[in-house]
Amino acid sequence: MLFELIFIFLARVLDVSLGTVRMILVIRGDKIPAAIIGFFEILIYTVALGLVVGSLNEPLKLLVFCFGFALGILLGTFLEEKIALGYRGVQVTIDSEHGHIVEELREEGFPVTCWEASGKAGPKLVLNIFLRRNMAVAVADKIYEKDPDAFVVFMEPKHFQGGYIKKK
Repeated sequence: MLFELIFIFLARVLDVSLGTVRMILVIRGDKIPAAIIGFFEILIYTVALGLVVGSLNEPLKLLVFCFGFALGILLGTFLEEKIALGYRGVQVTIDSEHGHIVEELREEGFPVTCWEASGKAGPKLVLNIFLRRNMAVAVADKIYEKDPDAFVVFMEPKHFQGGYIKKK
């Protein structure tokens, strides 16, 4: 019985973690990896579900199944953030006086496109940056160090082509 409970729990954590990553891949348009993950996700889910459905008179199995689901969501989200697959768009609005940020980012190899804008508090610069997801927060942090009042928006591009992307 203990082995079965542990198996149900771990199977559920694994299948939901896989499902979380799979859904993010689907949203990004990565169909083939999502389908492969989906195959294993449903295989594991079906085995775990079979152990619970035949035992609905044992509420502990159902609770373990549900707890595994909840933990799987947390673990899947954590793993996906650590893996940081794909790219992220970062749009930044800064005061014109902080224009040096553009050149500093470019010197570090980041692809920055910018244009002048007008805000409530005066002239602004809008920066458009597309880079690997695992670098987006670090770039935003660099910008905040130089301009704590910067307005930063993260975007999830589904498709793009051309341009310059930092490879590191």
